[in-house]
Amino acid sequence: MSIDRFGLGDWWPRPKQAAAGALDHLPTDQWPVLAAKWLAAGFDSQPLRQLAQLQTGESPASRRADRRSSSRRGGGWAQPVGLGQPLPAEAQRLQRRQRAALDSMELMPEVLRSLGFDPAPANEEFVARCQKALDIVQHDLDATGYGRYQMRARFGGGWPSSVHAALPDGSYWGGGGGMSREMEGSWLLACAADSVSTTLKEIPEIEWPVCTVHGGHPTSIWAGNDPVDLIKKVAWWRCTNTGHPLAPVGLLTAETARTL
Repeated sequence: MSIDRFGLGDWWPRPKQAAAGALDHLPTDQWPVLAAKWLAAGFDSQPLRQLAQLQTGESPASRRADRRSSSRRGGGWAQPVGLGQPLPAEAQRLQRRQRAALDSMELMPEVLRSLGFDPAPANEEFVARCQKALDIVQHDLDATGYGRYQMRARFGGGWPSSVHAALPDGSYWGGGGGMSREMEGSWLLACAADSVSTTLKEIPEIEWPVCTVHGGHPTSIWAGNDPVDLIKKVAWWRCTNTGHPLAPVGLLTAETARTL
């Protein structure tokens, strides 16, 4: 793939594709460059021009921050020794990139809407697909006596965007990868099951599911095998101590997993 004068390759997402989730795998600090490409392609709006300015550090927020920094260095107040010196050039570049990334995340939804593309419907469809997978895992929670934990798909945001299994109070464990847009079928189901198990482990500190034969050791979860795996393209629960398969996700029973 060749790199053009904007720093992006031959393929780059158009606004319609971006609203449908194509931004998930484009680093946030490249969004201002993408905005410049959109401008060059004929798209135009005030928010889009604002976003494109971020690549040169010319956004209003950046200029205000630079002015505040300069005024503080001007001797308006006493500073501890060493803090009055300008940051090294590399640190300043990193600071500008971080600031631009945060500004980009705030601006992009406004940019897409200003161009006539609402990102919300794509996110709603994404969350709905993940909820269907979680509903299958919920059967296993119900069958083993953990039905009070009604799992709900929670959009975690961030980039790439992800959805996680959330408890009834809205809490969830976002430390794992979660479910992403490109997942489907058994792969999505396996990730949904893993997210449920991890959320239970990390939030209410419950080990689930537990094998009726080998489970129950306090360090069984994560110390041995993962709780879920793909076996011949089917998502299966595994014994975390020995790794032997327990049952396909959605078909867990009291014979294979301990119940409350």
